Amino acid sequence: MKLIPIVAARRIAEDYGYDQIIIYGRRIDGDKVKGGEHITTYGVSQAHCRVAAAMAETLKRFMGWGT
Repeated sequence: MKLIPIVAARRIAEDYGYDQIIIYGRRIDGDKVKGGEHITTYGVSQAHCRVAAAMAETLKRFMGWGT
């Protein structure tokens, strides 16, 4: 499992015409060393970046990250 770089989210935004991208990756494994979750966000401007980051924070709370 590797972290998803912001350039991947940027490429999706550019290729498909979106202003905000949120990529949520999850690997389920009985061994916590191999399992995990990751979120990458991208916005075409600072305002769009802030909105994408806020959506990611909502997802993190929903998923119970940091609890």
